[in-house]
Amino acid sequence: MKNVFIISLIEQKRAIPVYWILLPKKGCSKLGEQKRLIRPLLRLFKGYRILVLGDREFHSIKLAHWLHSKGIDFVLRQKQGTYIRQGNESYQRLQSLGLNPGISFFLTGIQATKQKGFAHFNLAGYYKRKYRGKVEPAGWFLLTNLDSLADAIKAFKLRSGIEAMFKDCKTGGYNLEST
Repeated sequence: MKNVFIISLIEQKRAIPVYWILLPKKGCSKLGEQKRLIRPLLRLFKGYRILVLGDREFHSIKLAHWLHSKGIDFVLRQKQGTYIRQGNESYQRLQSLGLNPGISFFLTGIQATKQKGFAHFNLAGYYKRKYRGKVEPAGWFLLTNLDSLADAIKAFKLRSGIEAMFKDCKTGGYNLEST
């Protein structure tokens, strides 16, 4: 079985696939594969503002650094075990920041890895409050080079169009991974 690796254009809450590659494996992609997927789109959309949205598979700090070096805006969801450091404080895992339902925050200039040599980015934390007795299973930790909590959350919410496209492609009728 292969992994379909897709880049989509989001228009009016719907994602339209514009470029894809097949990875000869299951599971997460690596930085080189992510760059190989993104590079053709940089040429295609040269001169346009590009925003890369990535779920936890794209949590790589190296990817964030590469995108930033190319002048690309990004919002990348991070795993709860990711280490961050604010200023000269000690490193701490994201899960220790107390992100609970109804809480949101925006930290600027954080270092998002224990490795040296990476730029400082911003971190948005967002956990939708309980609504009608229902609560999401987890909040979002979003590494970004955008300038505000509102911009990061608004951008990442666009991913719902991508999730709808994935459902269409995988189990909603097309069954691409099975063909």
